[in-house]
Amino acid sequence: MLRKIFLIFILAILCYSIGFAQYGKIAGRVVDRETKEPLIGANVIIVGTTLGAATDMEGRYVILNVPPGVYDVRASYVGYQDETKRGIRVIAGLTAEVNFELPSTAIVAEPVVVIAERPLIEKSATNAIRVIKSEDFEKLPVRGLGAYIALQPGVVFQDGRFHIRGGRADETGFILEGANVRNVVSRDGGQLVSVIPDALEEVLIQAGGYNAEFGGANAGLVQQNFKTGTEKFKGSVRIETDNFGNYPGKKFLGTYSYGYSDYVLSVSGPVFTNRIRAFLVGENFFIRDYRPAFWYGSPERWSDGAPVDTVYDTGRRLGDPREFQILKWTPGNIIGRFQNRYTFNGTLLFDLKPLYIRTAGSFTWQRTRLRGQHLIGLFNLERLPLFDENNLFLNVKATYFFTAKSFIEVNLNYLERRFKQYDRHFKDNLFAYMDSARAAEYGWRFRRYTIAPAQYDFYGFPFDRPGTPATGYAKGKQGYYGGSVALTSQVGRHEFKLGGSFERWTVRNYSISLGRIAAVYSFIRSSPEYARNVDSLIKVIRRNFVNNFGYDELGREINSGVNRPKHPFFASAYIQDKIEFDDIIINAGIRFDHIDMDSWKYVDPTRPVRDENNYVIPDTSITKGRKFTYALPRLGFSFPVTDRTVFHLQYGKFVQAPGLDVAYRGMGIAVQQLIGGFYFSDPIAFDLEPTRTTQYEIGFTQQFTDYAAFDITAFYKDIRGQVQYGFVRTAAGWDPSSYPVYVNQDFATTKGIEFRLTLRRVARVQAQVNYTLSDSRGTNAFPNSAGGALNVTGVAPTIIIPLTYDQRHRGSVILDYRFGKGDGGPILERLGINVLFTFNSGHRFTRAKVPGLGQQDAWTGGILNDSDSRQRVPVEPINTSTTPWNFNVDLRIDKTVTIFNVDFNFYAYVQNLFNTRNVINVYYATGNAYDDGFLTTEDGQRVVNTIGQRFADLYRVINLQNRQHNIILNGFDLFGSPRQIRVGVLVEF
Repeated sequence: MLRKIFLIFILAILCYSIGFAQYGKIAGRVVDRETKEPLIGANVIIVGTTLGAATDMEGRYVILNVPPGVYDVRASYVGYQDETKRGIRVIAGLTAEVNFELPSTAIVAEPVVVIAERPLIEKSATNAIRVIKSEDFEKLPVRGLGAYIALQPGVVFQDGRFHIRGGRADETGFILEGANVRNVVSRDGGQLVSVIPDALEEVLIQAGGYNAEFGGANAGLVQQNFKTGTEKFKGSVRIETDNFGNYPGKKFLGTYSYGYSDYVLSVSGPVFTNRIRAFLVGENFFIRDYRPAFWYGSPERWSDGAPVDTVYDTGRRLGDPREFQILKWTPGNIIGRFQNRYTFNGTLLFDLKPLYIRTAGSFTWQRTRLRGQHLIGLFNLERLPLFDENNLFLNVKATYFFTAKSFIEVNLNYLERRFKQYDRHFKDNLFAYMDSARAAEYGWRFRRYTIAPAQYDFYGFPFDRPGTPATGYAKGKQGYYGGSVALTSQVGRHEFKLGGSFERWTVRNYSISLGRIAAVYSFIRSSPEYARNVDSLIKVIRRNFVNNFGYDELGREINSGVNRPKHPFFASAYIQDKIEFDDIIINAGIRFDHIDMDSWKYVDPTRPVRDENNYVIPDTSITKGRKFTYALPRLGFSFPVTDRTVFHLQYGKFVQAPGLDVAYRGMGIAVQQLIGGFYFSDPIAFDLEPTRTTQYEIGFTQQFTDYAAFDITAFYKDIRGQVQYGFVRTAAGWDPSSYPVYVNQDFATTKGIEFRLTLRRVARVQAQVNYTLSDSRGTNAFPNSAGGALNVTGVAPTIIIPLTYDQRHRGSVILDYRFGKGDGGPILERLGINVLFTFNSGHRFTRAKVPGLGQQDAWTGGILNDSDSRQRVPVEPINTSTTPWNFNVDLRIDKTVTIFNVDFNFYAYVQNLFNTRNVINVYYATGNAYDDGFLTTEDGQRVVNTIGQRFADLYRVINLQNRQHNIILNGFDLFGSPRQIRVGVLVEF
């Protein structure tokens, strides 16, 4: 039955696969063991495949186009015994060196089998490449791609964003199976495809310096490759959870359950024949509280003195006066925010020598209930927003070998992501969000002539009553279809590659805030004639900050007009030559990038024209933005001085489009910015240029024992054309006199040293130490960093300062102690302990004050109003201060037993073993994470004197202990995650 299900999955992925993969190669020499003379014409094959090669006059061979993975390689020659080397690891883009010394049949009668040791250094790499293998994932006490990336040298993970070697988040590229999966729209970066850790064969992190084949990412590349189907049918089941029977609010072993569960099923093997192999894996991930935090319950009960169902109707109070609303919440879990995800990953390989076809696919559906405002919605969980997302990734790579050393690759790719945020009850019907008649269907009663129930008031702290509208509406699509072609030929020591690629994206977006929905609804209710005419209704919506392109104002898909979808287009061509000698490896190439961001600009930026009647920009006043083409040289050297000593040098130029959300807005938003009257913290970019980076790198690798090696790499980067807030001054007498825009004005210089120490397993111990010393400086850290300064002083910052995500010291230590088969007796045999220690020196921030606070809002206090940076006045040079050091220890213990030829790996892991409350952000006014300083100010004391001491008590519990005001204003946590305990079992058959 299981095999039938397996075949059905195979046929499904075959029907939908389009894209390509990334491969490595195996090379070496075959010689006589006694004389060391080359054996000409010896056969070398990868066992279980049709891949192989014959040796040349020097006894050398090369096997190209090998999928990443672990293989057995066999050499044979007439009159000599075969020799097989097992456990050869092939890494994408690198060369695995496998040499053979064959014994004569007169000396040895039996075939020779050698277990290969994994090399501690990669001689073929001309830049710093960090490889995380599938077996490494299994041992670590963390789970997920982001956690693996964050451990690597050169990588900073801060506030949910990756920064590699001082680059911004949108400068990190993500590649899956050789195809681009980077989110080109978001300035926060990230990738558009979900991957299951069990599906990954390897992850490669290139912190810059990659060859001419790769582009579209200035800071670094994260390359992921799925597993390939095995020769024999195999499968596995994983069950992992933190549910120990303890319900929300109750502790277990000093921590809470967050409702976490992860179920994974994988199957791998041949399909009808060994020449067709498949690998499939599916996952269901669920967590009741998707963002575990140090969360404290209310220490006592407060009552607002109002009946639970009190509503106000023409001055009368309705409801049962005996019922009073009590303010109380439990610790540990923030109720109401869950995440449920289903993901499927898979590959299918056709070995039809000389034609090879590899297909791959991924699909994810995910639902999240958002709880952005935490305590405000404590009594209104029914109307918390839902966020649905799905992504589809499909690809195929066809490779045809003209000869054993020359082949052509043809690839097609498809990627699409869809999302929607909405009210779970009224979904796409925006006008029902504020409709009291529709609300009454669910038992919610609004005040008369209003669009929401009255709020509960607990000593100055307002809480939403049941039925209060809690979300705006948003939806969108983004994705691309693309293709590439590449010709590769191995000529002697030269591996030539000539290729090109293209991506045509389609981006659609529709978003409108809750406040603007309310404004539209109120206007139509008072002037219903506008709702009876579609054109009039569209104008009303357009005037209320709807951000729509690819959809009209009513949310219907469109393909033309001023709000047509965006179609950025990227194309490239490259030529590169990798020359591999015993004492030098040269990787030289040049890349040509063509970038069309599908942006627009005003014909005359100093005289922008607007049509305020229809809220559009006239066609005659706008034109298409520029297209850009660049020639980018890449040059890398590796000097294997000995088998244990390697130097490398790298130089390269890189270019990419910035996160395109800074340029993509609906025309109604553009008109609003010209009308003015608001502080636009997030303006529009017109006709941006790509960001450009020049990088230099030098490295040294030394294996100093049979079991240990270290590598050290120094880098320097010069980054130009980053996006920043700016103003355009219009012609004299023009209205407006100026308007905000994003422009290419930021620059940065980053430098640092990366260090890694690797200890191969010896005496049961395996270890790795990673450390980065870096200095990341620039004019600004984010596109709108200068918005406050410009709006107050009119002067754009141009001084180089430490960037907000500058972490001077960052590192990790991984220690694995493990008993093997037949080692340690029946109890300790196949028992392992993995300890992960991570640390960083904190990041930069600026102490500031907020003068003239005036009347305060209970939730925000006003002292740290990050939502409007114009109100912050620095009291020290920018980014002079640093948040505290962070230290964290994770632990994993596992034990494997075999029952009826089935392996059961039982494990438990603890994240943040010592429950350390690491400070990751602080209040600008005080420089710490525990007190924002508001209650000690004159304004704070005035509020306390007006409302009473109960306000101060609640302020400490709600805002200082549970960080409600910080969540509302900037969404960043002040502390890292608390202790989490998870247990699981992995069954392999």
